Amino acid sequence: MFFRLLIVPIILLVVVGALLYAIIKGVREIIKKRIRKRTMIMFVISLCVVALLVYGFTLGFTQFRIQRVEFASKDLPKAFDGYKIVMFSDAHVGNFKGSRQKYLSQTIERINAENADAICFCGDIENVDPEELIPFCDDFSSLKAKDGVFSILGNHDYSLYKRDASDSERKQLIQKTISSERSFGWNLLLNEHAVIRRGEDSIVVAGEENDGSGPFPRLANPEKTMQGVGKDAFVVMLQHDPTAWRRQVLPKTNAQLTLSGHTHAGQFMIFGWSPAKLVYKECKGAYYQGERMLYVSSGLGGVVPFRVGVPGEIVVITLKTKDDVG
Repeated sequence: MFFRLLIVPIILLVVVGALLYAIIKGVREIIKKRIRKRTMIMFVISLCVVALLVYGFTLGFTQFRIQRVEFASKDLPKAFDGYKIVMFSDAHVGNFKGSRQKYLSQTIERINAENADAICFCGDIENVDPEELIPFCDDFSSLKAKDGVFSILGNHDYSLYKRDASDSERKQLIQKTISSERSFGWNLLLNEHAVIRRGEDSIVVAGEENDGSGPFPRLANPEKTMQGVGKDAFVVMLQHDPTAWRRQVLPKTNAQLTLSGHTHAGQFMIFGWSPAKLVYKECKGAYYQGERMLYVSSGLGGVVPFRVGVPGEIVVITLKTKDDVG
């Protein structure tokens, strides 16, 4: 797994090196006035790709947007009509150190400026080690919402990428991550749920542990998570990996709204296409199954500090009560 953390930057370095060689070769051809059409095309393509890479590792990684979404459900109690949830995911704070720390601090300020009823963080707060969180304790502790901040763990939060850690050391690291999030004042949900009340009405925020496909941890327990939740309850499910939506959230829970991250939308999108679409059926934005919705955030950061066409984002979701007609 640690190998996967290194393979992308290594590939990018090889690509950049090859492209720079092609550009230098193209310049030499131009200087010698032996310009061929094919050489010029390759020269221009190489320049464009290098420009994209430079942009992606610099300005692209610090771009930011706010996505605004409405979700209407006949199951939402009228007391919660207009309820505002701010969702963010995949902070990967290890790549916001030093001069980049200000960008994460500004994002926290923007989240607070939304004056949300609830804030939901959908996992992957770290890259490899909970020590990465230390410079950001004040920022994360400053997050405020009327009903609090709810969070879950993502695949990176289980210290699986700490290559030299023993099983016992890894357990200690996981506990440190858990303790850190709770020290921020967050309600970290580990196959648990919380009830939010408005008078006699209520909604449920449920949080599963990561349930991924392939090599990623599969630790969700939907039965435990939903224990004691009525069939008529309105449920917001937090699940880091969107592949779990069809695999177990839809068939095993009554969650009307599921919030996920994990994919980062590939951190690259051009003309609406992202390589993440080759891997994930649901990789970015809203997806529906009947009247149930999954929203997949493209996240804030990434293990590799690179983004093109996929700015870091927070998602502002406004819940609406849908009239049950017919």
